[in-house]
Amino acid sequence: MSSNNLQFVINILDRIKDHYGLHTNSDLASFLNIHPSTVSAWRRRGTLDFTLIFNKCHDMDMNFLIYGQAPGSLRYAESGERSGSFHEETRLPDDTSSLKDMVTEYKSILKIVRDLLSKLPE
Repeated sequence: MSSNNLQFVINILDRIKDHYGLHTNSDLASFLNIHPSTVSAWRRRGTLDFTLIFNKCHDMDMNFLIYGQAPGSLRYAESGERSGSFHEETRLPDDTSSLKDMVTEYKSILKIVRDLLSKLPE
């Protein structure tokens, strides 16, 4: 595991805590419906259950969740200026292609689910 992966995971978990007003890793574990030792293991190993994270944090902006960029700030990040984010911008882990594929697949599934839900009778 590289230090980039470890920092990537820590940044994502901290963003989730900030977004939902969670103060401790135990609060985060309760929010995610997992055991607190799982959060500790993620932080220690630099791994995450992205499916769980995406399902529980569906209302978060994915650019902010993954990259630490506030909505609309991508232009500034690309130009080398500070994005204005409260967090250090995250570098993607070594296996960026699979993460990008996972995010793309998640977004397409989320769109399908939202379309289906909008067609349900009230």
